[in-house]
Amino acid sequence: MTEVRLNRLTKIYSGGKPAVDSITLDIPSGQFVSLLGPSGCGKTTTLKMLAGFEDVTSGEIAFDGEDVGRVPAEDRDIGMVFQNYALFPHMTVQQNLAFGLEMRKVSKAEIKRRVQATLEMVQLDHLADRYPAQLSGGQQQRVAIGRALTIEPRILLLDEPLANLDAKLREEMRVFIRDLQKRVGITTVYVTHDQAEAMTMSDLVVVMFDGHIAQAGAPREIYETPKTAKVAGFVGQVNLIEAPMDPATPGHAATPFGPVPVTAPGVGETVTLALRPEAIDIAPAGVPGTPATIERVQYSGAIVDYTLRFADGTAMEVKTIPRHPFATGDAVSLSVDLARFRQLEREY
Repeated sequence: MTEVRLNRLTKIYSGGKPAVDSITLDIPSGQFVSLLGPSGCGKTTTLKMLAGFEDVTSGEIAFDGEDVGRVPAEDRDIGMVFQNYALFPHMTVQQNLAFGLEMRKVSKAEIKRRVQATLEMVQLDHLADRYPAQLSGGQQQRVAIGRALTIEPRILLLDEPLANLDAKLREEMRVFIRDLQKRVGITTVYVTHDQAEAMTMSDLVVVMFDGHIAQAGAPREIYETPKTAKVAGFVGQVNLIEAPMDPATPGHAATPFGPVPVTAPGVGETVTLALRPEAIDIAPAGVPGTPATIERVQYSGAIVDYTLRFADGTAMEVKTIPRHPFATGDAVSLSVDLARFRQLEREY
């Protein structure tokens, strides 16, 4: 297991602004870390610099304290899994797994031992003699992961490996990859733009925008205590409320649900508050709470998404299980535990 440290890591392509702009990040040994963000945020460029596929403009990449920023990719001892699998079509599963070891001139007996162990690990020992074209997408992905692990690398890097799979198979592969990583205990860096993947698989989620790290933390921390509106909106649905300070209650902001304690300069100021849709309870009109009217209903089976509007025109999103058959136009009553509000930092 290997500890990774990025120190003021920067990548600037010729004539452009930084693709990665002086990021610093510590990745503990054996952790599963996801780099999460939209296209163009710098996550894949960061992964490529870790792998040695992109040169570092400035800053440091250290594996267990050793600066590897100028070390060639083939000497970094990393395992890489690509989005398109990159399997050799003319080789069987077994031969694909053995290829990296053969290039390293490992003995035949050791290759046989490692390949068999990996086949069992990725649950493909019964398909060892098949070619990639004879496998499903999920099986091909497991071959790609197995090939990366067979060489026993210090670090495993995955670049959006589930993007080409259908929704059900993606969910299955999330569980498979995370369980496998826990068993092997290898330090893993995973690039994705899918917040569900990052939240369900990771020990640490690193949210990136415009070449910067906006926030890094455990999945629960990122979701429940986002620092900014941009982070809050990227990792799930959120209601953002520009709330004025309540002159009748010092140190509190006025919201449709009542005064919420905040940190702000004083009367006349506004703060940005975040409230997740599932934090709001919806009940029939007449039940104590804040009255609202349903504008839209989106039923998806286990969950119903409502768009509602208060009398002052403010819109609110609510997510709940389908306990009541509310319909568009219904008057309802909303309530919330005020402790579920989160004050966000200003973005300048």
